[in-house]
Amino acid sequence: MTGHTIILIPVYNDSVSANRLLVELSKALTPATGQTFSVLLLNDGSAEPLQTVSIPGLQVRILHLLRNIGHQKAIAIGLAYIREKMPCDHVLIMDSDGEDRPEDAGLLLNTVASHPGKIIFARRRSRQESRKFRIFYTIYKFVFRVLTGKRISFGNFLVMPSSLLGKLVYYSEIWNHLAGGIIKSGLPYQSVDTHRGKRYDGHSKMGFHGLLLHGLGAIAVFIEVIASRLLIFSLLLIGISLLLIVLLLVIKSFTTRAIPGWTSTVTSAMLIILLQSFLLSLFTIFLFLSSQSQRKFIPAKHYTDYTGETEITG
Repeated sequence: MTGHTIILIPVYNDSVSANRLLVELSKALTPATGQTFSVLLLNDGSAEPLQTVSIPGLQVRILHLLRNIGHQKAIAIGLAYIREKMPCDHVLIMDSDGEDRPEDAGLLLNTVASHPGKIIFARRRSRQESRKFRIFYTIYKFVFRVLTGKRISFGNFLVMPSSLLGKLVYYSEIWNHLAGGIIKSGLPYQSVDTHRGKRYDGHSKMGFHGLLLHGLGAIAVFIEVIASRLLIFSLLLIGISLLLIVLLLVIKSFTTRAIPGWTSTVTSAMLIILLQSFLLSLFTIFLFLSSQSQRKFIPAKHYTDYTGETEITG
């Protein structure tokens, strides 16, 4: 593959890992003929100074955000910034902590060369997390599948051609969840198997609460699909409840098969289900209308609301 690739790396209070990643990338991504690399470090409002080592032949630009806004939103801003300020042929996105391995970055770049015009995701074939995390991750994928009808088995470690970048930054959905936004956008993509690496330094700053919000962000991307499914489900419950109530009343009024006390008990239960289903349908309608009335954050247009100074090293 020829051309210029920009490596987008969000960083939050993790200078040690970020610097080690830069060194490892300089070794793993030795420029081939006609292929060059540069790095955009996205300082996501870190409380500690972000100081980088100088890597010969590798230009590193640091974009400082005015405040901490979270991993997904920071990536969306970085993509919009690259699209406007840093012309390139491809964009490679990876975390700074070492869990996205530099050698797998080369694999993604080689794959996109054989599949031009597609976004290439890294799908984890093996993980280093605890058993508890893997269980909850499996539950998350199942819930995502049931609510949205889509499959998700990858995250932010990806490479995309610049032709798709120009389209992606106009999707407000990537503000909440990048992978979910790409799935919803309908842009062509595929995934390749990789292995999750070990952190270079310290521990993950995303606890259970952060992981839960991250999963909910992916599901929220498909709020229209979820709202329609919930509405259909509530209407089915209302129809079934009404049918059973009418059937019980017919049995009690016109036959001798009614069990004393049983009809009134079941009818009361059906009325409760009917009321709850009605409230669920109202909640779903108001949820959908509320989401449609909110202002959409379009990264390509609004990213400068959070960007501060930039500095270049190398």
